[in-house]
Amino acid sequence: MIELLRRQVLFADMDDTHIEQVLWGSRVETLAAGERLYERGQPARHFFVVVEGRLNLSLCARTGEVKVLEILRRGQVCGELAMFTEGGRYPVTAIAATTVRVARVANRDYLNVLRESPDTCLRMIEHLAQRLGRHIHQIEFMTLENATHRLARALQGRLRDDAVVIELAESRQELASFLSMKPETLSRALRALVDGGVIAVRGRTVRVLDRGSLQRHADAAD
Repeated sequence: MIELLRRQVLFADMDDTHIEQVLWGSRVETLAAGERLYERGQPARHFFVVVEGRLNLSLCARTGEVKVLEILRRGQVCGELAMFTEGGRYPVTAIAATTVRVARVANRDYLNVLRESPDTCLRMIEHLAQRLGRHIHQIEFMTLENATHRLARALQGRLRDDAVVIELAESRQELASFLSMKPETLSRALRALVDGGVIAVRGRTVRVLDRGSLQRHADAAD
């Protein structure tokens, strides 16, 4: 756990004594796919680190529709923002996308360390600023770009170095929700890129046939 936390910005500048202090009251728990870790509006007394699997941060409408805001993977954190608001409550619902293991960390233990470690305080401010920047970018992404542009940008962001194959971890329904599309809109966007010779799709495997063309789609404003 210490090695995993060291790679997370919230813990990067902590010494081992402080990390052990935070972990003293923590525990690792397992959720089945579809199980809810916490609900929007629930009092936030803990934050969570994903140890294994995927966790979706979502908004759930009364109609039953679920909008995926963020997909978290190993080493990522959720629920931490609420610890800095009086009477903090979780702003979204966290739902296991797969079988997932999470470390539950008490807010009070982490806050005690912040009071003793200026470097950790600065890291937390950096983390909050980065998360705010991501949310602003996401608002722009979802409101100012068309479906094909959004999909191309998402695929482009998942390419690593010279790789041309992308293995989608999430289902098409989850990906559509994350991209603020209906599943049928996602299907049309995929078809447009396939017909244009940009990608080939087989199940959850996407092979990029023309990286330059994918980049142009990703950069082209609607």
